[in-house]
Amino acid sequence: MGSAIYYRVAALALMTMSVGGCTGGKRPFRMVQFCLSGPEEIPAFTSFMDGIAQEYRMEFTNRSGQTGDELRSMASDIKTVPVNERAVNIGANRGSAFSFGAGNLGLPADQIVIGFNGDDLATARPFADAVVTRLSSRWHVHEVPDGKGALPLPDCD
Repeated sequence: MGSAIYYRVAALALMTMSVGGCTGGKRPFRMVQFCLSGPEEIPAFTSFMDGIAQEYRMEFTNRSGQTGDELRSMASDIKTVPVNERAVNIGANRGSAFSFGAGNLGLPADQIVIGFNGDDLATARPFADAVVTRLSSRWHVHEVPDGKGALPLPDCD
């Protein structure tokens, strides 16, 4: 792999981790995943999560467009780079107290995984519980087992 490609892959990985709820390189303490009705529901999902971030006075970041562009650029050189029709890469944090990151990297465009992290677990866990409850009122949410990563869900409702 050429050094320019290596640095692009490394930079994308770091950017995704910074938005993806992984503060300080820690694995999220909770991960959930679910299916949207289709890629056309991505804007509604993004707005839903932005609303939660605003309610909790979090700094919201949406790098979905940039991530999609970066993945397509890398995929032109590295055929194994996962690219779907519409990348999702959003997140929010309230300092180091708690954060979430959501995306569909390596999943079908209509499948979302959300990771929750934070240094203050006394506030981070109730935040994650509240978000999962709200997500569950709209989508069928699946817990990702501890120590595992999100895999494509076989049956999206």
